[in-house]
Amino acid sequence: MSGSPADAETIRRLERRLRRSEAAREEAEEILERRSRELLRVNDQLMARESELRQRLDRESQYLLRAQRTARIASFHRDRGQRLSTSPEFHRLLGLDPGIRPDEQALLRHIHPLDRERVRRQEAEFYASAAPGVDHGYEFRILRHGETRWMRWNICREDDADGRFKSLFGTVQDITEQRASDRRARALALIADRRVRQLVRLSKELQASRQAVEEAFYAKADFLAAMSHDIRTPLNGLLGMIDLLSLGELNPAQAERLGVAREAAHQLQRHIEEIVDMAHADDGAPGISLQEVELRRYFDGLLQFWRYGHERIGRRLSLELAASAPERLVTDPTRLRQLMDAFIERLGEGSAPIRLIVATEDASLRIDIVSAMDGRVLQERRDRRRALLERWAASIEAVVAPCMAAGVTGFTLRLPLRHEVPNAPREAVPGDAPVPATPLPDRVFGEQARPRLLVVDDIETNRVVLCQMLEVMGCDSDIACDGREAVDKALSEHFDGVLMDILMPRMSGLEAVAELRRHPSLAALPIVAITAHTNREELGELTRQGFSAAMAKPVDRQRLAAILLEQLSGEPGPAADRPPAPSDALEAASSRPAVAETPASAPAVDEAHFQAIFTSLPPARRKMLLQAVVDDIERLVAEVVAAHRLGEREPLQRAAHSLKGVAGNVGAFPLMATVNALRHAEPERAGALLAVLEQQSADAIVRARELFESLPT
Repeated sequence: MSGSPADAETIRRLERRLRRSEAAREEAEEILERRSRELLRVNDQLMARESELRQRLDRESQYLLRAQRTARIASFHRDRGQRLSTSPEFHRLLGLDPGIRPDEQALLRHIHPLDRERVRRQEAEFYASAAPGVDHGYEFRILRHGETRWMRWNICREDDADGRFKSLFGTVQDITEQRASDRRARALALIADRRVRQLVRLSKELQASRQAVEEAFYAKADFLAAMSHDIRTPLNGLLGMIDLLSLGELNPAQAERLGVAREAAHQLQRHIEEIVDMAHADDGAPGISLQEVELRRYFDGLLQFWRYGHERIGRRLSLELAASAPERLVTDPTRLRQLMDAFIERLGEGSAPIRLIVATEDASLRIDIVSAMDGRVLQERRDRRRALLERWAASIEAVVAPCMAAGVTGFTLRLPLRHEVPNAPREAVPGDAPVPATPLPDRVFGEQARPRLLVVDDIETNRVVLCQMLEVMGCDSDIACDGREAVDKALSEHFDGVLMDILMPRMSGLEAVAELRRHPSLAALPIVAITAHTNREELGELTRQGFSAAMAKPVDRQRLAAILLEQLSGEPGPAADRPPAPSDALEAASSRPAVAETPASAPAVDEAHFQAIFTSLPPARRKMLLQAVVDDIERLVAEVVAAHRLGEREPLQRAAHSLKGVAGNVGAFPLMATVNALRHAEPERAGALLAVLEQQSADAIVRARELFESLPT
């Protein structure tokens, strides 16, 4: 090789190429080595991942198999021309031996004979026309180890591009328990549906029965109202005429006979009222009315009644009133009379004399009704009215016992010795007061103050009786036959008061009083309802609808006189002949138009008065009385406040009057004084008194409950 410059350059160029080739080779080897190491690492990772996935697949396969076993479900798959592939649970569900490959014949052998034909038909339809890609469900029975089991098959087919069968896959599940549960659920649903139908039927029957009961109740109420009205009308005339006859000149025998007739009529009146009260009572039992009874007069009247009305028995009756017997006794005279009449009637079956022996024994009044008759007669009949007599006796806290002393037979009645009438708070019905114990004089109005009253009634007898009673009292009267005529006369003439019946043609008493009250000049006119209603709620409702007072028929002259005195003069009628109670004194002192001077430290409820009221009652009735007190105070205070806010003077006066009575009865004398002051206060001062009233009423309720808890049991 020449050493020319060109050759030298060529050599240098080749050397550079060689060096670049070596460098490239070394770099390629380095890259190859690095990539080989990366490939090995990735391969190791893939192998680890494969192992992890295999383990996970095995674990999830186990989970799936366990889930299939728990759910009693298995899966299967078959490609065209291949054998059926199944999950392990398939053999157990169908009862196949583990070594048997499931095929058509093996499966048919386990299908219940009653379902095989249907399964063959469904299989043929599946391969012939079943839609691909859609689950097809089948249910049929199999025999597994001699036991019938229900299976549900869900199968889906896949077709190739030419629409020919390619493969199928699906699941089979044991639904035996599910079907049993479904059957039980359907059975329960049928039972429930049947019971619902029964309940609907019973509900309709109950509704019909309830409607029938309500109709019967209303029919009974209508009957009692009609009976009460029809009987009271002639009875009203009878009592009125007897009362008027008693004002004439009578010899002693006539006066005595007339007194017996009056007592018999009053007794009939009380029985009518009791029947109506029993109809209105929820438990069918009449209430009691405790009154002060003068024993000598009471038993003399009893003997007179039997001597004139039942001479055969009455002439054998005698009374022995011991010196130890009190002059007066607080009891229910009607209930006591029923007991006495029943005992006398029983002993009257004999012929021996009948003795009434009245004496005090062991802090009670003992009444012996005895005769020398054969006691075996009473023994044979002791149960005929025993329950009724015991109920009557219990209502007045009396005890009945047989009296079998030497030579005599009869009954012993023991009554508690009460000397004061318990003041049970209840809704006040203006004018619904008992007959005064101290009789009023015949003429209660003088000639100079002779009032003129309008008598409104559609029954002539009632009008005559009322007009004659008013004449005796010293009143002038005019009459109207219905509400329409009464309104016309009241608007065109002057009357000091109105006595008005309720049930009348053309216009009722309620409609008439509503029309009269719309005229300012008649807003304060005293209008007294004369009604056949005896229920206190009904009488109270009449006063709430505009009547000044309400009284029940038959009209008692003494009661009517007391009502007219109160309504026409503003003064209350005479009370019973008794010493003034603390509440009476306080009421008199607080009747001035100012707050009564009660000490600021005075208790909200007087303890002695409260205990005197409640301890006289049996424990079972005390709670009822306390609840009545609380309800009345709360209701009446609310009515007073509402009437004041509306500026309604008359409703305020009515509610305040009732609240004053309730407060006095329970011994809430500070509240009673505030109510009285409110009734006479000017409007600008009434607001301040209302705040005091509300606070005192709340204090009275709290104090009453405290005192109630401390009562002796």
